[in-house]
Amino acid sequence: MAATKKNIKVKGKPAGKSLNAAAHPTWIDMIKECIVAHPEDARTGVSRPTIKKFVGSKYKIDVNASTASQLNRAITSGSEKGVFVLPKGPSGKVKLAPKARSDAAKEVCRATDSTVSPGC
Repeated sequence: MAATKKNIKVKGKPAGKSLNAAAHPTWIDMIKECIVAHPEDARTGVSRPTIKKFVGSKYKIDVNASTASQLNRAITSGSEKGVFVLPKGPSGKVKLAPKARSDAAKEVCRATDSTVSPGC
């Protein structure tokens, strides 16, 4: 009398694949793209309703309470990382942060004579 083994299938996540893969880029990338797409607002910043409309129309994302929360968290984390600037405060318009000059460029400017070059 031989003992037989039963193959038991275990349900779970498939290894290496995400079940909820997003069909759009990250929120920070979408916000950057929106700011670049609206050059008329570059000086003062792009408003949050404008960002919501842009994301909704381009990426077909339904803007509801949860996506609005994700947008707000992305703006907050982007401002903490230095990607965005919030000129009117935490609930105001959003701008891209100016590109900081590298320390190497500052060293070159200091090393030159007393004449001032246009880049320094």
